[in-house]
Amino acid sequence: MRRITVALTALLALTGCGQNSGEGGLKEAMAAVSGEGPAAAYFEYGEPAWWRDLGVKAGSAEARRWLPASVSGLGSFASAAAALPEATGMTPTAGTRAISIGVPPHQAFRFDGEVDADAVRKKLTAHGAKPREMGGHEGLSFSPGDEIDLSRTIVPGVTNQLNQVVVTDSLVATASSPDPLTAVLGGDTTLADKPAYAAMASCLGDVAAATITTSPSETVTLYGVGLRRPAGLNDRPVNVICVLPSASAATDVERALTTRLVPTGTMGDGGTYGKHAPEIAHDRVSSDDHTVLRAVLTLNDTANAMFANQLLVRGDLQTLTKP
Repeated sequence: MRRITVALTALLALTGCGQNSGEGGLKEAMAAVSGEGPAAAYFEYGEPAWWRDLGVKAGSAEARRWLPASVSGLGSFASAAAALPEATGMTPTAGTRAISIGVPPHQAFRFDGEVDADAVRKKLTAHGAKPREMGGHEGLSFSPGDEIDLSRTIVPGVTNQLNQVVVTDSLVATASSPDPLTAVLGGDTTLADKPAYAAMASCLGDVAAATITTSPSETVTLYGVGLRRPAGLNDRPVNVICVLPSASAATDVERALTTRLVPTGTMGDGGTYGKHAPEIAHDRVSSDDHTVLRAVLTLNDTANAMFANQLLVRGDLQTLTKP
């Protein structure tokens, strides 16, 4: 008999009952990108402005554990964020919202917020970018496609992510090629319009960092992980894991997840999940004929605040949900 370590009253508080789960930040971000493109394969979201307001900044010992969450949404730009302003005029960490969609080579990035568009255009033009129209948007381009020019290093660690750029006073969008760039700027059918993805947003709830991705497994359709907004820097992080199983495997996937993802469950490194998350609660979220399995993990004072994201990246969620 499986044992869930959080009482029902605690579960109601943690899962966000009484609020409009998925509304606002995450769902609005999903409504800003096309659902018929690379975002359907991978969608990463963050709120740099919210984390700044909380006091998360480099050099702050108190805020150190939250720093990985503050760059969520930057995708492969995260490691180059410090060098981008001087080299390109872009400051994604100073924006209000960050979105990364797709997987290489079909990636695109979008940073919303106040932008010095003239400065960005001037710097990119100095690096050799040329004016170009892409999907009805006037922009700048270093290459007609997703080619990688090894002779041009604008920022260390950045290859072709800046091949195509559209910049306005309120956003910067970049991509390796024109089609992903068009997708990250929106579409007739958005990611939020797709019932399965809307269900994932409802499951994740009020998060300030999140990732939704397709699964290579036939038994799971989508995985989602998120970090709930802490009230203060000293709060214990609360992670959310959402799994949308295929209809035929729903019972088996739920049994696997709720049996293995418990404090006493064994991790791949030989430790237990309880070493990082002493409280783990399971429930289901239904939306538009989709039932999503949810696990809410309350982490301890030393665990990585993006623990659930680590499980996703390492492939541990596939192991946890394999029937």
